[in-house]
Amino acid sequence: MLGWIVASQTHIVTAQQSTTTTPQVTAVAHQSEAPELTGSDLQTVSIGTVLELQGYRLSAADESKAKIYFIQKRKSIAAKALGGWSTTNDEQHGPQSQGVVVPEGLLNGPSQVVIEVNGLRSTPLTITIVDYKLPRPEGVTPKAGPPGTNVYVECPGFHINDEIMITDAAGDTRQVQRNESTSTGFVVPKDVVEGMLTIRIASAGPGNTQLSNPVEFLVSNDLLPLELRAGATTPVAPGQWLDLQSSSVKQLTQAELLEVSYKQGGRSIVVAAPNPNRPHVPVPSVLSPGEVELQSRLWREGRASVWSDPVKLRLTEKLAPPFIDAIRLLQGNWTQLWPGPDRAKTFSAMAGDVVVLHGRFPVADATKLKVSLIGSGQALELNATELDEKANWFGDVCVTLPDGLQNGSWRMVVASVDDGASVEVPIVILIK
Repeated sequence: MLGWIVASQTHIVTAQQSTTTTPQVTAVAHQSEAPELTGSDLQTVSIGTVLELQGYRLSAADESKAKIYFIQKRKSIAAKALGGWSTTNDEQHGPQSQGVVVPEGLLNGPSQVVIEVNGLRSTPLTITIVDYKLPRPEGVTPKAGPPGTNVYVECPGFHINDEIMITDAAGDTRQVQRNESTSTGFVVPKDVVEGMLTIRIASAGPGNTQLSNPVEFLVSNDLLPLELRAGATTPVAPGQWLDLQSSSVKQLTQAELLEVSYKQGGRSIVVAAPNPNRPHVPVPSVLSPGEVELQSRLWREGRASVWSDPVKLRLTEKLAPPFIDAIRLLQGNWTQLWPGPDRAKTFSAMAGDVVVLHGRFPVADATKLKVSLIGSGQALELNATELDEKANWFGDVCVTLPDGLQNGSWRMVVASVDDGASVEVPIVILIK
C-alpha cells in the first residue's frame, strides 16, 4: 500500500535441504506456544513451487530455531524457507504466513508439511505433490508504464526455477532477470520499443521449453493516468480529503496537474490536486454519502493523458477522523500503534522533543490539524507541521513538545480544524 507502514514484519527463516529420518522433537506440551498451520495458498504443488503457508506463531525470534519439513513415508526433508509476514503487535495470536520452496526428493502423492519452532511442532498440513505443471499468469501490476517500470506478474504456482520471457512490439524475445529468485517481479528493460509487451512464464531446464499463456503490459513514454485501486483506498466523507491508491505513482513525478473526476447522480465534478506530485485530493462537499465513480488524469506541457479506468468508491456518512498507526521521535525508531496485545503502553519523550506521527490525515495539509496534549490538569494546543513537504505522500506530521512541559503522563489528541473529527493517539506520552 503506497505511503503506508504496513501492519506486518518480514521474518526470514533458512534451512539446509537434506533427507533424514523424521527427527524427534519435544512434545507439544504448551499448545498455545506451538506453531499452528491453518492452510496454504495452494493445495497441489510440484518440486520447486513457491508455497505460502498460513497460520499462527510460524516465525521464531531466533531464526535458527525455526524449521520446515515435508514428510513422506516416514522420511523428512528440510525445505528452504522464505520470508513471511506477521501481524504487528500480536505475535502469538495474530495471523502469519511463511513462504517455502517445495524441496526435491518428494514423490507424487500426499505429503505432510510441518513447522517446528523452538522445539515445538505444528500439527501436519497435507498437500498433494504432482508432476511439474506450467503456471498460468493472471495479469500484471501495473498494466502500463515506460521502460524502467517495475512490473509484478500475478502468477500462482510459480516455481523457483521458472523464467520470465518477454516479447516487445518489434518481436524481440528475451529472458528478463527477476527481482528475486522467488519473485515474479522484474524491471522493463530500458531498450524495449514502445508498444505492447507480451509476458510469458517459461519452464527452465533441459528439453523442450514450455511457454505459458501470455499476459500484456503496455510500454509507453506518454503521460499515463494513475491506475486507481478502489479496494485499497480508505473512504472518507464528502468535504474531506482522499488519498488515492494506485498501482504506481511514478508518473506523478512528470505531471504538472492531477485532476480527479467524481461522478454521482448523473453529474460529474472535476477537482485538481493542489500538489500534482501527490495523490491527495479534496472530495467535493456537494456530493452525498454513498457510491461515487472516480477517474483521474494527468497534464504535462499543456497536454492531458487519457482518463483512467473508472473505479467505484463508497463515501461515508460519518466523518473520518485522522488515523495514527506509528509514532517516533525525530531521530528515533517507529513504535507501531496497531491494535494488539503487544502494543507498547507508553512512549517516552522529553520537553522540547519533536514527535513524528505517521498515518492518514483526511485534511488539506498539516495546518488543518489541531494537536492537543492533555495531562497534569491542563490541555495544551500544539501546531502540526509536515515532516517533508516534498514527499509524494501526506503521511508524516511533526509536533514539537513545549520546552517547559511538565514530567508525567500525557494524552495526545489529533483533530481536524475544519470538521472537528478527532482521534486519541493510542499510547501514553510519558515525559521524563
